Amino acid sequence: MSHDRVLLVVNPVRGPNALKRLATLEEMLKELGVRYDQQFTERKGHATALARQGVADGYETIVAVGGDGTVNEVVNGVVGSPTAVFSLPLGAGNDFLRSLGIWTAEEACCVLGEGSVTSIDAGLADYEDQAGQRRQRYYAVLADVGFGSEVVRNTPRRFRHALGGGLGYVVSLYRTAIQGQGRACPMKVWVDGELQYDEDLLLLEALNGAYGGGGLKVAPRARLDDALLDVFLVRDMSWPMIWALFPRIYRGTHIEHERAEYFQVKEVRVEAEKSSTVSVDGEVIGHTPARFRVVPGALRVPWR
Repeated sequence: MSHDRVLLVVNPVRGPNALKRLATLEEMLKELGVRYDQQFTERKGHATALARQGVADGYETIVAVGGDGTVNEVVNGVVGSPTAVFSLPLGAGNDFLRSLGIWTAEEACCVLGEGSVTSIDAGLADYEDQAGQRRQRYYAVLADVGFGSEVVRNTPRRFRHALGGGLGYVVSLYRTAIQGQGRACPMKVWVDGELQYDEDLLLLEALNGAYGGGGLKVAPRARLDDALLDVFLVRDMSWPMIWALFPRIYRGTHIEHERAEYFQVKEVRVEAEKSSTVSVDGEVIGHTPARFRVVPGALRVPWR
């Protein structure tokens, strides 16, 4: 792809060695001949505004330099445009890159510098914000209802930056359980328009990509370009059963658990008896009722 017209949207995280990692990324890009401009975010939502301006200014690729939360903001600034979106790892999550099959900063820089461009799907969440207003938000990798979103809520940014996405998530999972939050509650789930579940559920996740939670292989059959969302839901279970299930997610064998369901859909809708927290790409955005659907080919990304 062209090395011209690349904009880096940088989230200046305060994790250990963040500035050193940023300098290393910049050096790798220069060695690959990638010419870029750079903007730093100053507040929540700023990356979306910077990305929209980047689209208007004619940048060919806008790169989120941070974690999956920064990716999500950039996605919402470029979705539906001819501008490509990409990520360089500086934050805690990086599940967008993992879902693209990219595991290191070196790989990411090489794909940005030497890859072609292809189209992938996006997820679209319709939910209720804290003021009771209906909102929509696109997501790159994962939407979560219930226990998983409570874990996200209980993961302080200092944990994400100090411990990394995966370990920070594990620590917060235990904190959430100990505090008695994120319990199963009665939910109704419509799958492609038909009511399929009406029971106590611990969590429901609607994935566009394969990974979530900082390296958990939540959706082992997911592809970013198959025009489908992969749904993983878990029925009510004891905490010992949750502890036993959790390690299996790293191996992708959790979908065979007797208390879990895994399936692929175009759209899934969730209502909870008690309002349940909704998060996308590792950021809490609101609560149920919620609907998640796939938007085929909505994003363009650099590709090997």
